[in-house]
Amino acid sequence: MKKLLIGILCLLLCTGCTSKSNKKETKSSQDTSSTDSLDDSFYPIVNLGTNLIRETFYQDFSSSDDFQTIGRELQVLSTEYFSTSDYYMSEGLQLVKKDKDELLLRNKKHSLQPATGETVDGKEVSKMVENISEQDYYEKSGDKYTLKGMSIAIILDATGGTNDVLSDDSVNNYGKEVISKLYNYLQTKKSVKDIPTLIAVYRKNVKDENNYNGHYIYSSYCKNGKVGSIKLLDYNTYIFTSGEANKADESLYSQFSVFKNNVKNASTEAVGVVGYGKYKDGSIQTMKIQIKVSVKSYTELIYMVETVADEMDSHFSGVDTYAIINDQDGLKAVVIKNAGEDAQSTLLY
Repeated sequence: MKKLLIGILCLLLCTGCTSKSNKKETKSSQDTSSTDSLDDSFYPIVNLGTNLIRETFYQDFSSSDDFQTIGRELQVLSTEYFSTSDYYMSEGLQLVKKDKDELLLRNKKHSLQPATGETVDGKEVSKMVENISEQDYYEKSGDKYTLKGMSIAIILDATGGTNDVLSDDSVNNYGKEVISKLYNYLQTKKSVKDIPTLIAVYRKNVKDENNYNGHYIYSSYCKNGKVGSIKLLDYNTYIFTSGEANKADESLYSQFSVFKNNVKNASTEAVGVVGYGKYKDGSIQTMKIQIKVSVKSYTELIYMVETVADEMDSHFSGVDTYAIINDQDGLKAVVIKNAGEDAQSTLLY
């Protein structure tokens, strides 16, 4: 009888341990969203809760294009390893405040920052990593979601906390080093030790220069306790019509110049037209156009919207393009043209 009781007690203890372990990796939820209104490069989202460290990310990046670029491009990079048809994405929940402090505070055992007195590019810097951002990927079974992958962006400050921008070589070399440091730290956490993880390094925009030049520079797919090969990434954003844009893409520069002139000529008063071309591996991915018009009647506004749509059809047939049209009182219309399709306009009133 005594042996039977001991056996039952052991079984209960083992069952309790198993439940606790599974709880770390499997969660229940009925709160999901579909990708019906988007394309297949987006993941369906499962809401498994909120990570309190999100607040610092918003504080750091809400004033620049980094806020969206970090998340969107990390998601796109992840599709190479976690299919959008097989996985659900959730907000990153594995790295909490304790982890973030360990990684971002100086002189911690696993800190991603340079130690006190350490120099980068010949300068003593106060920090190199501004923040980290995490996305989690789950497989679904019924209403159960099991963690199968993670993606983490390490966001570098190219100034090192100084008043000057460090050399590209110094920033790039530092970016390579922190990939291994972060993955080594993940291997100390039992809950994610065996989870395949894409680690990408993002160079945030230098706000004294502009609010759009942030971009990813490296990525590494890490699994089975080993850091994967580190890939050099080629992302750039060019302003149209700037000299850099002309050098990068002479053909599109010429098309945009004609588009800009035709839109300006259609306006009775001054109009501002600025394009932001996002490039990957030397090829245009999307074009965002910001247009500021000055109109005095609804007829003028409609004419400008129609002209913008017509010109987009004429000049950007192979590029996903969208134009945001503001007048002196705020946002008035959005024109969207997917590659190979006609432009579609939406008036906001």
